[in-house]
Amino acid sequence: MSNIKKVALLTCLITAVGVTAASAHVEFSPDTVKANQNQILVLNVPHDCTAATQTTEVKFQLPKSINTSTFAAVGVFQHGKLLKSWQEKIVKSAGRSYLKVFGPAITTGPDGGKNAADIKFKLTPAGAKGSQLKFPAVQSCTKGLTVNWIQPRPADGSDPAESATPVPVLNLN
Repeated sequence: MSNIKKVALLTCLITAVGVTAASAHVEFSPDTVKANQNQILVLNVPHDCTAATQTTEVKFQLPKSINTSTFAAVGVFQHGKLLKSWQEKIVKSAGRSYLKVFGPAITTGPDGGKNAADIKFKLTPAGAKGSQLKFPAVQSCTKGLTVNWIQPRPADGSDPAESATPVPVLNLN
């Protein structure tokens, strides 16, 4: 195989690995929705704490502008099927509101998302058009491990994969 073909093959492999890693973050799907409209939102969890653990809970801090009375659980889905043993509820702690999603251990990874869990709920994302709502999260897994999805996203709008554990962000339009 020529050097040019080897470089081309290596470039393709690096690109494929980069695309897989970029999709392994806890994110809204879609990440842009209408402002101030009650609607179903979807948070996608395609990642476990490690390859040898399973997810047992994800807890999202809600922005202060969110009116929690607009919340209604829809369900947690995996492979398109409702996980009846998983629950979603709003909890309050230290003056803040959180969306707590929990159930028996499930495999949501490995990175790449084929086993991703989709957390669906109704909520009114309050804010001005063009603004972003941040939902810092803690993902709890078996073996006592956690992942804190709290890192700022790149300010230049580049790929969030630049942050290892970027905060889930909902863009309003």
